[in-house]
Amino acid sequence: MKRDRFNFHQIETKRIFVYLAIVFCVYYGLWLIAILLPDSAGNAIYSFLGFPVIFMGTPALSVFFTRKITCDKSAIAYNIKVWKSKKNALVAMFVPTVLVFVGAVLFYLIFPNDLDYSGNYIIQTFGSFGVPSEINFTVPSLLIIGMVVCTISAFCVPSWFIALGEDIGWQGYLLPLLCKKMTIRQAVLLIGALWGIAHAPLIYSGMNYGLDYAGAPYSGIAMMILFCMTIGIYMSFVTLKTNNCMYAAIIHGAVNIIGETPIFISLSTQSVLLGPNPSGVIGMSVLLIGAILLLFKLPNHKMNS
Repeated sequence: MKRDRFNFHQIETKRIFVYLAIVFCVYYGLWLIAILLPDSAGNAIYSFLGFPVIFMGTPALSVFFTRKITCDKSAIAYNIKVWKSKKNALVAMFVPTVLVFVGAVLFYLIFPNDLDYSGNYIIQTFGSFGVPSEINFTVPSLLIIGMVVCTISAFCVPSWFIALGEDIGWQGYLLPLLCKKMTIRQAVLLIGALWGIAHAPLIYSGMNYGLDYAGAPYSGIAMMILFCMTIGIYMSFVTLKTNNCMYAAIIHGAVNIIGETPIFISLSTQSVLLGPNPSGVIGMSVLLIGAILLLFKLPNHKMNS
């Protein structure tokens, strides 16, 4: 009996390391190739790695190979029927999304001179899609637009399934394994940290933060790890509560959309490490406070137990 239990724990450990080895070999292997190649070729590798099918699909593919290698036939914490629990679905759709919106509002309250009422960035970026050549925003109109974006982000179903490629790996597969090896709180924090470290090649190449900020690119990598740990708490909470990582994908997809919009009305006079996007400390602040509170309310039960 003791031998069986020992073997069980050994196979769980093996699955954790096989999954992580595949994920990081892909991400960091491509990163190393990009660094070693000339600039043009290296940039092409970074673009390839940053393509959603590649970056977000790698964790899902890693699950497939890990299960094959370790003969894992256990159920994955995934179910597409999210509306069986409307409450959890609505919480996943709106709570982190609204907190990101509030964080952006807080940033512009602190730095009101950074607010671009003329919408120059929007005109330059989306002018070819029919955006007017002249825009005159007001504070009320920006708040209304922000609430509309919150709603669109929450209900953008395609973004859920794009995000699912990552979340079925980190939340649906790795989280239950880690919960069997350590406390739930430790597992949740570790998942977030590993997920953030996985983003290091993209941050190094300039994604999210660019390359012109204090301590670049290493301060950006550290900030991304903090952001992934923060949003990861929300994602792990709903996954643990429902035994279904699809709710995490809803959060991830919604935050991916609204998280990139605050910069559209910024004059960019402040460091990206501050905000207004949630990848900056002020933009993230409200989300972070909620995550700290949520960390102490994590479900006590372990998934698939």
